[in-house]
Amino acid sequence: MTAWLRAAFIVLVAACREAPVGPCPSPRVAGSAAEQAAPVVRRSPFDSAFASAGAEFHVPPTLLKAIGWVETRWEMVQGAEEFAGRAPAFGVMALRGAALERGAARAGVTPEAARRDPLANIRAAAALLDAFADEAAIDRSRNEQWSGVIARYSEIERPDGRAAYGREVDRALGGLPPQLARAPAPAPTACLPPPPPPPGSGGAPDYPPGVWRASPNFNARPSDSTGRVHVLIIHTCESNYTGCWSWLVNPASQASVHYVVSEDGNEISQLVHESDRAWHIAATYDCTLNRRHDCWLNGVQSNDFTVGIEHAGFASQGSFPASQLEASATLACDVTRDRGIPRDWQHIVGHGQLQPATRTDPGPNWPWIAYVHRVQALCGETVVDDSAPFNDPALAAAAVPAAWTASDTTPDYYGGGYRWASTQPDATDVAAFSFRLAVPASRAVDARWTSGTNRSPHAAYAVISSAGDTLALVRVDQTTGGGRWRALGTWAFPAGWNRVVLLRRGTAGSVVVADAVRVRQ
Repeated sequence: MTAWLRAAFIVLVAACREAPVGPCPSPRVAGSAAEQAAPVVRRSPFDSAFASAGAEFHVPPTLLKAIGWVETRWEMVQGAEEFAGRAPAFGVMALRGAALERGAARAGVTPEAARRDPLANIRAAAALLDAFADEAAIDRSRNEQWSGVIARYSEIERPDGRAAYGREVDRALGGLPPQLARAPAPAPTACLPPPPPPPGSGGAPDYPPGVWRASPNFNARPSDSTGRVHVLIIHTCESNYTGCWSWLVNPASQASVHYVVSEDGNEISQLVHESDRAWHIAATYDCTLNRRHDCWLNGVQSNDFTVGIEHAGFASQGSFPASQLEASATLACDVTRDRGIPRDWQHIVGHGQLQPATRTDPGPNWPWIAYVHRVQALCGETVVDDSAPFNDPALAAAAVPAAWTASDTTPDYYGGGYRWASTQPDATDVAAFSFRLAVPASRAVDARWTSGTNRSPHAAYAVISSAGDTLALVRVDQTTGGGRWRALGTWAFPAGWNRVVLLRRGTAGSVVVADAVRVRQ
């Protein structure tokens, strides 16, 4: 059922309740409470612009508002290229390319104004919809006839994508009629059945909660070590959710990704098997862009060893919905757990980090610290870094004396670097990594360091409970095994702030490295 037929259904149900024609079914509204609250009935920063542009170009203001919500969540975005051959989108209405040029000309504004000024952008979109309505010769007083205009505005070629876009506009409208032509609804002779629900989710091969929408744009990974899945790349689509997956399953795009997460996280599409090579990053690997991690992969095409997650939205947007971030973190936990990808700053990275010459996504407002912490937490981990900015202060804290030197000269460290100090027989200062448990629990503890010939072969970690009891003293050889987690052991910890302490007391002539400690279920 189209958006406008569903809107007509709501009107008919209301009329039927007043007419003595028998019992009416209650309208069915699928989804969460947030979905049930129609965006068009909420205030937006651009309500007056929607109203004036709608009146000027004879386009329902509620339709403009609904499309703006679906496209950008009413943000004045300044788009960037994410997929080659697809022009960037601009403004509240996400106008792009030839559509922006045509709408601007018809509205009598410059293309630059349509990109930068909200009113000009909304007027250009209304003018474009007006042109489409004229060319389709629709009866603008009939709600259902706008469905083809909406589909054309989406610029989606696939019929299933156009239908999905229409459903998103429908949800934004919440069943409200466009209210341009206020003709009374015809008296019903019977109540209409409730509209069919949108296609069900579930069934993706690697992530069962996701929707499987197979893309033809992929190939096999290399059979050697360069084809081992090693890194998770975070993207933004530079478009709405439906437009994103529709483009990436189109053979003409010559692009794909493994997953796409919707704006509110209520749906995730899988397009390519994780074991296959999706086409989501057009860059060869350069370890200097990734804290000199895995320099042996330099020159290898990054698609060979990565999994990609696209997120509906824009690198320029001010923030990302909490529900989208939660859905993405849940997915990222699943991918990293299944593929053995470490959950750290060298293995969960942004597209723009590895392709900085032409990409910036997911943008400056992607909450990296909170996001990686959430991925770790969902996978049962708490990581304590030597540097406070990389810690979740509610769960992790580090105290490293000022005498310990901060450095990042040896690669494969966790977070932003590490601290080191020379061993001394009488040294009493320590690097303490503290973690908080809400309830008593048994936890495995791992440590991480950067290795080198000058490291201590007998570095000592003391495991201390929140009650002050020393549970164990574990010695490790820091001359080897750097850049990865090494198990210290498993202990039963009480609730509260427990600690793992790296000592510097020892025979002079070597150094100990305090990088990070991980606590896991």
